[in-house]
Amino acid sequence: MRLHQLPVGSKGRIVALRCESDTIRTRLNALGIVKGESVEMLKYTLAKNTYEVRVGQTRLALRKEEAEAVEVAA
Repeated sequence: MRLHQLPVGSKGRIVALRCESDTIRTRLNALGIVKGESVEMLKYTLAKNTYEVRVGQTRLALRKEEAEAVEVAA
């Protein structure tokens, strides 16, 4: 399952990053989105097409293409 498919309020663990772009992979790694880290879907905003997630103790806003690149296990 990809991160953008995780229901609001659900938690999962990052399994892999499936990025076509090294730029996105580098950005996600810099934000702490790495294999094995826990992630929680907090909110989805339709107007801005972003996902608010918590990775560890950090809250992040990810664009749709970034959320689609993160594979999680619920």
